[in-house]
Amino acid sequence: MGGTGVALADPYSVSRISPASYPFLWMTTFETGLVVRNLRYETEALSARGRSTRLLGLSLGVPFGKGRWGLSLGLSPVSTVGYKFTEKGSVVGGDVSYEYTGTGGLDRAYIGVGHVLWQNNDTINRGGKLSFGANLEYLFGKVEESRKAYYPVGNGYYNSSIASTLIIRSPSGTVALQYAGDLIDLPAAKARMKARKERLSAQDKREEMDWLNAGKDPGERRPVKMPKGEGQALRFRIGASMELPASLNARHTSLANNFVISSSGVEFPRDTASFIDGAKGTVQLPPMLGVGFTIYNGHWTVTAEHRRRDWTQLEVDVEGYGLRTDLAASATYALGASFRPAGEQGGNFLQRTTYRAGVRYASDYLSVNGTNLDQMGASFGLSLPLMGSRTRSRLNFGAEFGQRGTTADGLLRERFADVYIGISITPEIIGDPWFKKRRIE
Repeated sequence: MGGTGVALADPYSVSRISPASYPFLWMTTFETGLVVRNLRYETEALSARGRSTRLLGLSLGVPFGKGRWGLSLGLSPVSTVGYKFTEKGSVVGGDVSYEYTGTGGLDRAYIGVGHVLWQNNDTINRGGKLSFGANLEYLFGKVEESRKAYYPVGNGYYNSSIASTLIIRSPSGTVALQYAGDLIDLPAAKARMKARKERLSAQDKREEMDWLNAGKDPGERRPVKMPKGEGQALRFRIGASMELPASLNARHTSLANNFVISSSGVEFPRDTASFIDGAKGTVQLPPMLGVGFTIYNGHWTVTAEHRRRDWTQLEVDVEGYGLRTDLAASATYALGASFRPAGEQGGNFLQRTTYRAGVRYASDYLSVNGTNLDQMGASFGLSLPLMGSRTRSRLNFGAEFGQRGTTADGLLRERFADVYIGISITPEIIGDPWFKKRRIE
């Protein structure tokens, strides 16, 4: 759904970006998944392909307190680093080869609680509900980078190497608010549907009389199509979320030296140019703000949201470690929709399947050679029900296609096709509750 989540509250799915959605869970839910990314890199003259697979983490959501509380905990990736490329150059006496590699990334462990601050819902779910939630998060991980230069043999050159490791360990947090209310409440929706059916019924009778008065065969007339159902309430949800600014503790180790290569290909250090042994510092992470608006009923949902983080406010105070490029303020605009033909219950397999789609546009946080990168994507997916109607467990499939960057001014453009596979597991609706105290054995 375009990566939306600030103003969403799925009763059988966890949205970490908005802990205020936790009280809207209807059942205990466990989720996990993975993504396979296919990439095509393009410049004005060259192109190449790449592929990566990574886990999306796991999460557990538990409603309690008679629908007024929700708890979630989980583990998910925040960022990944993975590259290896070479560049050729020339020096007096021959060619030189530069090799760049990087691995690692950051992960996030979190536990969060959401609570309904105020509500005036009645037994048919009319009225409003205001909820607040907060996550206590812990960011951890390391990034390892290496740069090497291989010079021609026998010309008085020594090969050079710079290797660095940045380790980050620090807490952070997310807070969110959501408010859900009526655009058209259920009694009003039923009254509208009843009036519509009465108008169509009167129209059908008039058309029937006109048909008969014209002397036409009654069996050939097509009656006016009547809508099904008794009308559904149309509701809205607004949401705001903020990833709080954080001061991340960092430790940096770096080694720069010259080396020679033996006849068997083994690298032997010759001398050390510089060495930093576990220098401590901080990385000041700016806040992320997000707002969203959703319209929904029992069958469909449409949501839009905007998120922004000013990466120019990022501060790195770590000895010997600096940013490789300029950063810019990032902004994301996303629109998503879902549709479940059967509504909240009933229906055959296809009617109980949830169909999803979304689009997003983002101005990236990277600024390369003075050019801010943009990213666009379109996503599609569906959630297949498992075990008939006994549970609300789902098998989730999705795909996103898009691009990032541009080939203008000698830059690189990425075209990507991501395939998502996940599963959401809930207990059986009758007879198999999780995390509920038994009163009678």
